[in-house]
Amino acid sequence: MTATQDHAATQDLTAALRAAGLGDVDDSTLARALYSTDASLYRVPPQVVVRPRDRDELLAALAVARGTGTALTMRGAGTSIAGNAVGPGIVVDTTKHLNRVLAIDPEARTAVVEPGTVHADLQRAAAPHGLRFGPDPSTHPRCTIGGMIGNNACGSRALGYGRTADNVLGLDVAFGTGEVWSGGSSPVVDGLTGVVDADLGHVRTHFGRFTRQVSGYSLEHLLPENGRSVERFLVGSEGTLGVVLGATVRLVDDRVTRHLLVLGYPTMVEAAEAVPALLAVGPLVACEGLDARIVDLVRAGGGSVPDLPRGGGWLFVEYTDAGLEQALVAAGSALEHRVVTDAREAAALWRIREDGAGLAARSLGRPAYSGWEDAAVPPERLGAWLRDFDELLGAHDLQGVPYGHFGDGCVHVRIDFDFTDRQSDPDAGRRRFREFLLACAEKLREHGGSLSGEHGDGRARSELLSVMYDEESLRLFGAVKAVCDPDDVLNPGVLVDPDPIDAHLRPARPRREPRTALRLLHDGGSLGDAVHRCTGVGKCVAPQVAGQGSGVMCPSWQATRDEKDSTRGRSRVLQEALDGTLVGGLGDPAVAGALDLCLACKG
Repeated sequence: MTATQDHAATQDLTAALRAAGLGDVDDSTLARALYSTDASLYRVPPQVVVRPRDRDELLAALAVARGTGTALTMRGAGTSIAGNAVGPGIVVDTTKHLNRVLAIDPEARTAVVEPGTVHADLQRAAAPHGLRFGPDPSTHPRCTIGGMIGNNACGSRALGYGRTADNVLGLDVAFGTGEVWSGGSSPVVDGLTGVVDADLGHVRTHFGRFTRQVSGYSLEHLLPENGRSVERFLVGSEGTLGVVLGATVRLVDDRVTRHLLVLGYPTMVEAAEAVPALLAVGPLVACEGLDARIVDLVRAGGGSVPDLPRGGGWLFVEYTDAGLEQALVAAGSALEHRVVTDAREAAALWRIREDGAGLAARSLGRPAYSGWEDAAVPPERLGAWLRDFDELLGAHDLQGVPYGHFGDGCVHVRIDFDFTDRQSDPDAGRRRFREFLLACAEKLREHGGSLSGEHGDGRARSELLSVMYDEESLRLFGAVKAVCDPDDVLNPGVLVDPDPIDAHLRPARPRREPRTALRLLHDGGSLGDAVHRCTGVGKCVAPQVAGQGSGVMCPSWQATRDEKDSTRGRSRVLQEALDGTLVGGLGDPAVAGALDLCLACKG
């Protein structure tokens, strides 16, 4: 399609959306640049961005997508690390308007929310009743409940409170067929149960093998012995089967005292090897792994780090039964241990853990990225997996800093993939990236692991599902997609008929360093390196809450809540300007639009 044809098609699509009643429709270069990527390595500029003002407008957007054969991708907060939230057609942002907590029922311990409800807003609404939503990913100050449903998010306390799938009691959803469902039997539901019933033995033996097996579709929830829970099945489907219109979620009692035991080990591998013994002691709320290199980076930046036991890696073990302390210390067999009793110290340690993704990305000699980011194995295999993973890194001349939900066998890591030789061999970095991910997937299969433990497969791992699963499992994935979204309108290129893992890689794109007299103090003076330092994790769009740290947020973003006024949004537009294919250089009006309200606060 030529540029002229593309422009005409976009104008037609925009006109169709407005004719269907959507008021907040934006096909500007600025909007397309702002929403061209999420927190992943992937870049796919949309044709148009819509921000539906109510349920009817969201349904209208889906109807236009179906009628025109246009891809539709739900964005959430744009913090997806796997590229789940970028797409080529319509990108839907529910955070501006569809963001309310509609009801809290303290007696039933439930909440009814819209898809763009921010996790922290739900927590604030539940707190006066002594309740909370259990799952708590590190992005909880800004991630949305709809996004958590899309990815089956878990967070640090999944040992105690479960995954999002364990906490969704009901969904109001529009399938890709156009059918709206909020429970009970329906043509789509009957089709889903028919797919599973035709292959019960295979589903029973290949799905739900351990709690963090979230890659692909979680077909085990559709088994008759599991209550044929369609809502739980849809959690983690990454917006490929239906559009979430609303959700009823379980709340848990937050009027409990949580105790924190910190155990120090020589290495992260030895910390991982201690996990099974700790899990055997009794019920834990959390068991998190943290690498010394992340802590050292906080110290080097002048951040507050409470005293930690001796070691090169730590386990943060949280529990509610104080009587478990001595047994946990004995089972942990650590170099040293410390029980953290001061609430402020505990909060400081958890903040370091929550900031792990951003800190790990800056902890190596060259920039570190997501990509192979949250693989999971049964906890008893965690130590062996980390040893093999370390060997894979060395064999490919890469480095990474592991951390994560060790009690669940889930490891997060940022890796220093090298995409720098764009001139001599523009495809070299992409090839290395692909070779490493394939090698990791094959080794992970030997450990019975899951490509993703909570972030979903997205563009980063969907192609690798053919390594993790056999042909019959992949056939079942295709069958449920055909039932729910036969025209492949919803988030195409993800899970079924996936795009290649090395397609649309943002860091591998060529970029032009502008000729300017501007001298930057950091990043070797490179404006390109500076604007690409933003990982998109979105900490800059999280509201600042009294008593929870002194993070930096652009003052104009606080006033407008418009993505173009966020630090993340500005970096995205500048990245596009240096590439030049969407935003036509630094002189493009889109750049002026993004920088218009910049106060040069140097935050």
